[in-house]
Amino acid sequence: MNINTITSTSLGDPLYYLRNAQQIIQLCLNHYSDLLLADEIQRLKLLLSLDISTQALLIRIVMRKGLLFRTDKLNYAEVANLNEAISVLDKTGYVYSKPEISISSLCDLSRREECKALAQYLLPSMIFSASTRKTDIHDALVISFSEEKPRPIQAWWPDAAFQIIELRCNDLFERLRLMFFGNLYQNWSEFVLTELGLQQFEKVPLTTESRPFQSRSEVDLYLSLQTLQERAGDGEKIDSLAQLIPSPVNCHWIDYRRRKVIFLLGREAERQKQTDLALNLYQQSQHHEAQLRSLRLLEKRDPPEQVFFQTQKVHAKITKPEVRVGLERILKRSASKAGIEFKLPKPIEIPVDFLVLNKPEQGRVERAVISSLSNSDTQLFHVENRLFTGLFALLFWPALFAPVRGAFFNPFQSGPVDLYRPSFSDERAELLNQGFDLLQSDEYIHTILDRLKHKQGISCSLIYWPSLTLPLVEEVLALIPAKHLQAVFRHLLLDLRHHRKGMPDLIELNKTAGEYRLIEVKGPGDRLQDHQKLWLEVMLEHEMPVSVLNVSWQVNET
Repeated sequence: MNINTITSTSLGDPLYYLRNAQQIIQLCLNHYSDLLLADEIQRLKLLLSLDISTQALLIRIVMRKGLLFRTDKLNYAEVANLNEAISVLDKTGYVYSKPEISISSLCDLSRREECKALAQYLLPSMIFSASTRKTDIHDALVISFSEEKPRPIQAWWPDAAFQIIELRCNDLFERLRLMFFGNLYQNWSEFVLTELGLQQFEKVPLTTESRPFQSRSEVDLYLSLQTLQERAGDGEKIDSLAQLIPSPVNCHWIDYRRRKVIFLLGREAERQKQTDLALNLYQQSQHHEAQLRSLRLLEKRDPPEQVFFQTQKVHAKITKPEVRVGLERILKRSASKAGIEFKLPKPIEIPVDFLVLNKPEQGRVERAVISSLSNSDTQLFHVENRLFTGLFALLFWPALFAPVRGAFFNPFQSGPVDLYRPSFSDERAELLNQGFDLLQSDEYIHTILDRLKHKQGISCSLIYWPSLTLPLVEEVLALIPAKHLQAVFRHLLLDLRHHRKGMPDLIELNKTAGEYRLIEVKGPGDRLQDHQKLWLEVMLEHEMPVSVLNVSWQVNET
């Protein structure tokens, strides 16, 4: 099977999830076989050779949470003989039918009445009333048997009405999940329970050269970083975990992941009131938020004058608008405390209009404004964060779907996984420049309209297709100057994650006058947010026609 091809399975097939899982396994065998051990390859091939119902049971178990499962909860119509399937999986090493478990795990798997029966067997001298909560029974058992080693369920409770099995191939499937998804926050269910034919995806060549993982050690490193993050989240001491941080690696996307985990460790150190350790971790991480968090910590510890001058140095180097806003707030606070005269440049004055309307019985305020201001010459559309991001995606489509290493893990992605990383622009500088070059002539209009036609319906994380109708896009491209589009696109690229939000709600198109206007609508009690102000200021700085419209409701006198 080619990594770029897959067969769609209908949800009407009771084994559709298995068909999808089989294809994932085969894709990983074809694309990443050199990163798998011989034993792992053998186990995967053996799995694909087993009886269909046995395969189905294992995939059902893999899709569930945890490693321990009650056999009486594994009821699936497609698994005709459950005991036989479990026996085969036990003999082949995918599950273990007699696992040793702790008393706590046994309680977790038991219902309240079962916990009570277990407690009455193990603690016959204790009395549990009909109203005793499961948590209280659980605590009593754990306290009484906390020193006991794990043992099979029969050793704990010979009369147990159920059996327990343990998944023994979880590490292998975690490795496959990482190599296929490129992360460990997406679970198997998100993919194997999907009817793949319902979505179209751009065909990105997934070659050996462009694949994200080039060695097994890179996969191991990612898995170790995940473990480190989970241990920090579980409350382990950060000073101990900090000793386990791996050294920098010569792979930009994995090293970005490493630095992000260091930043998260810094956050945990901050929560644990370990200021010096947090500052050290923030410095190591080089994360875009690290300097801001460091300065906020220093505000609480260092003299305000020192914080002020240190923040000034950082502010002079930072280009991200959102971070600059945070730094400017620190500058104001520290200057005030230190008695330093400090004034920020006067912000651009945002034009504000006012409109009084009859309050509609239903519907959003934007819809009421559209109804009020539209006429034979002027049309208004509610575009908000969909229009400019959509035009951006169409113009820079080759950059979005370029086979950059670390960007595409499988053929079912709506965009590159590094879309919101700082390295996105650097990795595609030439392709992005080609897109901006098109804006120097009318060629960009043809390019956008052509892609609107030929890419229609292909899943793209920056496009909501119903909002990009041909008439709207044609009118927009006819009325918005290329220099305005360029200003918007360059601001988007500064921080796609944050800048794809906060754009004006409405666009007003006047074909007769050959003009357009962007309108940020604010209903009663609503106010501008920071990210909305930033967009308005950027647009005004580039002389784009944009304003805020404050709407109030007509008061009917009785």
